[in-house]
Amino acid sequence: MSPASAQPHDNYDAFLSRLDAATNSLSTRAASLDKALAAVSLLLGPSESAVRKWERRRHYVGEQLAVHSGSPQSYTALCELHVVAGKMESMLRGRVQRVTEKLAVMQGRREAIDKSLLELELSRIKLTSSRMLSQDREKLSSIFSEIAGSTAATGAIPDMGLLGDLKEAREAIILAEALMEVKGY
Repeated sequence: MSPASAQPHDNYDAFLSRLDAATNSLSTRAASLDKALAAVSLLLGPSESAVRKWERRRHYVGEQLAVHSGSPQSYTALCELHVVAGKMESMLRGRVQRVTEKLAVMQGRREAIDKSLLELELSRIKLTSSRMLSQDREKLSSIFSEIAGSTAATGAIPDMGLLGDLKEAREAIILAEALMEVKGY
């Protein structure tokens, strides 16, 4: 068995590339959603302004109707204007409400994307930390093996205290890494 085949396969790159692909995909969606949010937001201002104008018109015509002393035809014309102003105000309020609801949905999607992007970044950090811990554990194993092998090769009396300390250190690192994996770090 060669040393290369004894080492576990490092699949961190595959996971990191999947995280990168997901991050790129969500970032692209976020950019297009930001453009759509800006476009839909542009619709809101003019619609709200139009609602206020028609509301003022309706109130003004209502006041004119209340003090009207002219002919029946002018009264009928004022009534028609009042009805039209009311319908226009109502129609535009509905438009404002639909645009506001659409914006709320879009902002909710943007927040979900932001949350996912943050989770992806945290996963990337954790995976990178885990990779470094794994590499450190491999280095410690290699050092331990070299020390264990060099004492046997020279025929000298092995330093059992050092070997024991190295073994304990290796086990402590493995346990710390396992704990981090269990805790999700």
